[in-house]
Amino acid sequence: MRRLCASAVASTLLSLLVGCGSGPPVGPPRARPATPPPALTPAATPVAQRPLPTPTAAPNAQWAATAPPIPILMYHVIANPPANDPANGLYVSPSLLSAQVSALAAAGYEAITLQRAYDIWSGAAARPPLPVVLSFDDGYISVYDHALPTLAARGWPGVLNLQVGRIGVPGGLTATEIAAMVRAGWEIDDHTVTHPDLTRLTGPRLTREISGAAGDIRRQFGVPVHFFCYPAGRYDPAVVAAVRAAGFLGATTTWPGDAYPPTEGLWTLDRVRVVAGESGAALLANLRNNARALPAAPPVRFPPPEAVQGRRSSAVV
Repeated sequence: MRRLCASAVASTLLSLLVGCGSGPPVGPPRARPATPPPALTPAATPVAQRPLPTPTAAPNAQWAATAPPIPILMYHVIANPPANDPANGLYVSPSLLSAQVSALAAAGYEAITLQRAYDIWSGAAARPPLPVVLSFDDGYISVYDHALPTLAARGWPGVLNLQVGRIGVPGGLTATEIAAMVRAGWEIDDHTVTHPDLTRLTGPRLTREISGAAGDIRRQFGVPVHFFCYPAGRYDPAVVAAVRAAGFLGATTTWPGDAYPPTEGLWTLDRVRVVAGESGAALLANLRNNARALPAAPPVRFPPPEAVQGRRSSAVV
């Protein structure tokens, strides 16, 4: 049966709604790590001078027969959780992130981008034995200070789900820092402009938050933006339709589990939330539990309007 029982799902939903709502966590003053990030190899052509790619319409992918479920880890702030902060569940300390990455590497995992996961699912790329995507939401400066050097030390890329309106604000990434992450192999995906509840928007405002944010990222950093991340995980059929119409190849949610398009669809992919205080061993145990379960379809809308119930799957693997 699905690894998440009703009470576990209810607890997860509550933490997501409290900790990933419209009000972003207020982090501590920025503190540079004692050791600066490793030097990055300059791009052959400066990011600002590259020709802008044309958005790619999502193809009708034929999933490979061996397409695997792939865990997409969900992080936010990489800092020590502040005391008495209602959003402290969004914090993972730098030391725990390092321990988690070390545990993943020792267990044989290899970090990939969401684009490569898509290519694996569609049969366009070979998959490593244990692929994993490390995604970081919103655009906090701590991701540059801590996650970038931690992943770079292993030659791993990350995925930045960027809220465009956070660029340059206190506690947020600067354009220069984002460009450095691009040069280090990070993928930049769309997390809207202002992090609104998209289910409450229509018309031009909805378009601006979805397509406008992607356009801003392309213009500023000269990168393709093929994937979308729903703010606070909130979506409904109209929002999913708007994301699909905008030409994204896929979209990620906050619904817990491994990502698997054959049962979840491309535009409502599950993610694995990494919680504050989670050890490397606990993270690996969570991933092993996921691997033993068959991913099931997510709810049609999130949060679901009915009472929270555990999802069922038709088989156990």
